[in-house]
Amino acid sequence: MTVQSVSSISSTGNTGNTSEVQQLENQIKKLQQQIKSENQSTDDSKTKQQKVQLLESQIEQLQAQIQQLKQKNQINNNTQVNNTQAAENLNSVQTSTVNKSGNIDYLV
Repeated sequence: MTVQSVSSISSTGNTGNTSEVQQLENQIKKLQQQIKSENQSTDDSKTKQQKVQLLESQIEQLQAQIQQLKQKNQINNNTQVNNTQAAENLNSVQTSTVNKSGNIDYLV
């Protein structure tokens, strides 16, 4: 019987999500700048209000997307930790076999 060691299990995709979060945060900053610009514009108050509400709605959508990505990252991180712990547990399990002479051999 052969016992193979599992040294590590890694999760991929988190760096992509981090990059996406940064892009969404940059979009939010641009929208916030547009809100400031609109508030300083010469548009009538009704038009300003409509434009600002639209921009705020877009910001809320982006924030929801960021929250989803962060939750996905957390789930991926938890999965990675669980997989690593499982691999470590597997490595530390003491396995036994019976050899030809009837004695028990322990594989650590």
